[in-house]
Amino acid sequence: MKIPEPRQLPSGSWHIQLRLGGQSVSVTESTRAACIKTAQLIKAEHAAGKRVQQRVEETLGDLIDKYIKRYGPVLSPSTVRGYTSIREHRFSDTMDRRPGEIRDWQNVINRELKFCSEHTVKNAWGLVRAALKDAKQPVPTVKLAPLPDNELSFLQPEEIPKFLEAARGDLCEMEMLLELHGLRSSEALQVTRLNLIDLHANRIMVRGAIVRSNDGMVQKKTNKSAAGTRPVPILIPRLAELAYDYQIAGKPIPTHGTTAILRHVHQTCAAAGVTDVTNHGLRRSFASLCYSQGVNMHVLQQWGGWSDLGTLNKIYIKCAQRDKTDAERNMQAFFYEPTDEERLALAFDKLRETLGDYADLRELEPLRVELAHIQMLTKNAHDTAK
Repeated sequence: MKIPEPRQLPSGSWHIQLRLGGQSVSVTESTRAACIKTAQLIKAEHAAGKRVQQRVEETLGDLIDKYIKRYGPVLSPSTVRGYTSIREHRFSDTMDRRPGEIRDWQNVINRELKFCSEHTVKNAWGLVRAALKDAKQPVPTVKLAPLPDNELSFLQPEEIPKFLEAARGDLCEMEMLLELHGLRSSEALQVTRLNLIDLHANRIMVRGAIVRSNDGMVQKKTNKSAAGTRPVPILIPRLAELAYDYQIAGKPIPTHGTTAILRHVHQTCAAAGVTDVTNHGLRRSFASLCYSQGVNMHVLQQWGGWSDLGTLNKIYIKCAQRDKTDAERNMQAFFYEPTDEERLALAFDKLRETLGDYADLRELEPLRVELAHIQMLTKNAHDTAK
């Protein structure tokens, strides 16, 4: 009896995929011989009519395909692209197996962690869990690895002017300025492509986004959330200046891909000598700046289009922690008792500052050395007297 040639899975098991009566039948066994024998038995029973009424359980990959097909029309194209990538690249040794055949899901999770990050496994398992639940299949209980505390870097307020100066004249300056107004990369792309900058109202009119899909970059009419559609005040004069120049010239604003913008962001950070950030890091830099300027969190939420305050709370807490550290350092400096050497250095600096306009500073250096020598002799004499 002819059956497909079995193939070995990364787990070491052997697998054959049969098509019987228009339905997919998955056969997985621990050895090649056992896999062939089971497949032959199933096919023989089907030919004899014994398995015609039996419901053939779909594979995990089938369930995910159905889930993507069912909900794809209401999901973001970038989300569908992410789901498709998970379907093709994650849990590859289980996608052709029926969920009921997978006995140790925790082992499946543990194996996947050898190939990708904890965050990637978390997202992949989220899709598997959703597909199983949607198909009314039992959802196993597994323990995921804790996510590492990789906080996204952002510019401190004092670094932003340096970044702006280094960005001046850059090919991606417009997009970087938009991201420093709190726009997401996808929103900045939409604004530049459709020129959604109203100079009369002094507003950036954020509506829709451009995201990456399975078919390339596509335009979304809606934003990530309802709060995403919003007017944002133009706060950086350079942005209005660039927009005005393009409008006067009657030329469209140049657009660039997210990868190109990211490369230019890194280059600008390096040129400015500031914290290295990403596109999204510029968005968070805007939040950090608002915190330092005392902007109400609810106002910032409206400007940035955050649907909830969770992310903003994290940014504000981190900024507050920095303020706390600075406050501790200032209080310690207030109560700090300088050493004799530090007092002498301070006195010499004040003397040099006072006589700077009337004496050659180089002539004061022998005086400093002599004062230090006298201090050392005085200290030695004091120690001897003790």
